[in-house]
Amino acid sequence: MKRLLESNWKRIGLQLGLLAGVGLAFAIGTDEGEAEAGGEEECPSETECTFKKPNILFMVDNSTSMNEIWDTDNNLTRWQVSVNALQQIVAPGSFLSQNTHLALMRFGHDPSPAEGTTIPDDSSGIVDGQVIDVHWDDDQASYLPCNGQALLDALDATPAPANGSLFGIGTWTKGALDRAASEIAQTKADHPEDQVDTPRAYVNVVLTDGSWTSQDGTSPLSPASQNPSITAGALYDDQDIPTYVVAVAGDPQAEAAADEVAAAGGTTAAIDGNTPEELGTALNEIVTDIIESVVAPECVGGLPRAMIILDASSSMLNTDGGTMFGAMGETGWDQAGGALVGEMGLFDIDVGTGTAEDLTHLGLTVFGYDTPNLAGAESLEEDPGYLPAYDAGEPRVLVGYGPCSKDNFAWALDPNSSCTEPGCTDPWGGPPIAWDYDDGQANPPEFDAPTFSHMPQCAGNGFCSGSGTYTHLGLQLVKDYQQAYSGSTMNNDMAPYPTADETLYFNILITDGQYNGYSTNAQVQGELEEMYNSGITTYVIGFGDGVDTAAAQAQLQNMAQWGSGSQNNYYDANNQTELEQALTTIFGGLEFDPCCAFNDCSVTPEPTTNEPDPVPSNDDDSEDETTTTTGMEDDTTTTTGMEDDTTTDTTTDTGEEDPTTDTDSESESESESESDTAADEVTAEEDSGDVMADGDELGGGGGEGCNCSTEGGADPRGLLGTVLLFGLAGFVRRRRN
Repeated sequence: MKRLLESNWKRIGLQLGLLAGVGLAFAIGTDEGEAEAGGEEECPSETECTFKKPNILFMVDNSTSMNEIWDTDNNLTRWQVSVNALQQIVAPGSFLSQNTHLALMRFGHDPSPAEGTTIPDDSSGIVDGQVIDVHWDDDQASYLPCNGQALLDALDATPAPANGSLFGIGTWTKGALDRAASEIAQTKADHPEDQVDTPRAYVNVVLTDGSWTSQDGTSPLSPASQNPSITAGALYDDQDIPTYVVAVAGDPQAEAAADEVAAAGGTTAAIDGNTPEELGTALNEIVTDIIESVVAPECVGGLPRAMIILDASSSMLNTDGGTMFGAMGETGWDQAGGALVGEMGLFDIDVGTGTAEDLTHLGLTVFGYDTPNLAGAESLEEDPGYLPAYDAGEPRVLVGYGPCSKDNFAWALDPNSSCTEPGCTDPWGGPPIAWDYDDGQANPPEFDAPTFSHMPQCAGNGFCSGSGTYTHLGLQLVKDYQQAYSGSTMNNDMAPYPTADETLYFNILITDGQYNGYSTNAQVQGELEEMYNSGITTYVIGFGDGVDTAAAQAQLQNMAQWGSGSQNNYYDANNQTELEQALTTIFGGLEFDPCCAFNDCSVTPEPTTNEPDPVPSNDDDSEDETTTTTGMEDDTTTTTGMEDDTTTDTTTDTGEEDPTTDTDSESESESESESDTAADEVTAEEDSGDVMADGDELGGGGGEGCNCSTEGGADPRGLLGTVLLFGLAGFVRRRRN
């Protein structure tokens, strides 16, 4: 299939989820009928948007050749299939309906030069060769917002060309484009405000199945004065109005003619819809290009990049005040993983306009001890368009910035992923455990994006030890990683997800203990302030009962202040439920431009391979009654290492290490306190007191950019002031990254 404008598919960001879940699953192969709306149908007013909604005109060929059977399996004509496909992309809730003004024209031919001429065999209202069934505005020159339903209704009410006849109506395409030029001129005259600042954009889309004809429909591809490329070229050259052409099941001659019109109209070549499936793809290509070409120029930087920085000290594997290794589902590591990728976890937080994974590119970094202890691990190879990884001992980037990477996170944090015989036979069996830090690209599940598994060390006897809390090294790693990532992706159209000077970055640090004896205040402060001064805010969550002491709280508050220019407080989370609540508070306190175009990770297929998603194994282990699954599942699946705390009667969280008693990595002891056995009855807000971030602070942020904006005037470097400056997402990679 021909590519319009030679679009870079990795660059433009399909946004198919915002097309009301259309994708390629439009109503092909079914009886003709009204398309169902999908997505959020609340209509955003143009005053809420940070761009002027473009005016898009669909011009549909109403010639009798459209009555030929095309979908032989379902006995559907070209007209029926075309109507169904068009109805899907303009349905209420779709990107086009929500964020553009839509108009619909049908065209045939004009039997006579006299005004007011109708076609003898036509009963659908075509006069002088065309009819506009749906206008952009009304008789009072008021635009008709979110009018996708009007197009659906008009198409449903329109009979087949000449009531199904195979002869009688021609294809005078130039007449349609001339009428479009006249309509555009009148609309501009009726809306002089459209020309203030950035003029309102116009787009024409021609859907035709045959070669153009003369005005009277009798002469294919003649005379030369009726070549529609004349008008398409004038619109593009003089007014920068592009004309897209979809050639529906045309022959080579018809396709060549369609290519000529598209080239003159600035869209390089027509898109061939040679089959019903290709027609759906063609229309979605056009919508994608409209998103990029019309909306995206006002959207710079792409979606924000958020790095989760997770404490991987050995205390994350212990319970009972650090005196005993934890069972499955009881450890801080299990619960942190569940809060990130569980059913109520980070990726699925609903922020009103989508989920957190739809609104950000998420990455995952862990930190622990300061020396290389990664037996069997290899440094990531530099992946063109992605980024190099860093291996500074245990601090490690497990998953780089990327969209829709829930599976990657789940596999990287699942204890089963790193448990390989003979060093490990039961990931919850207690020390000593020799983990295998696996490469998820080189081995199953063979991810497309660099992904590594990791576990805190579990040496010692009775409880796990070996990994300290070198917080400053984790922060330093993230700082260096972000700089390298930015350097390799900034203004780089060859990168899968290009960035710009305006691309926004923020961190969420989750730690279960103090860094005393491992990092100094000066080291941690220096890294956090350096990142903040470069525009990167770090949010801090104290996780587990071990951070409930006055000293731990003071340290957490200091980190939150250093990472936010003294604007934010830390979040207190004693268990998985409260950790989920803290993450929800960070993301859920944001307000988004309702006209933004985001990812939809739930429906968009992975673009680069045809490989299936990782499938959990059902092999039972008779000795420890656990299985070797490849991800963290919700509480409906009881065979994984990371489950919601609702799957156990009590949940015990780890505390913080006490390096003053023993700073040796092999014998360190960690002071921890038992968690509340009624954890699910205690909210983060109740326990956090005055150190929990204030709701008013979470409500707004300054700045305006791309096609998203935020209300309020907070420092635009903070998440609340920057994460709302989202632009178009990169190409969506659902499930397998």
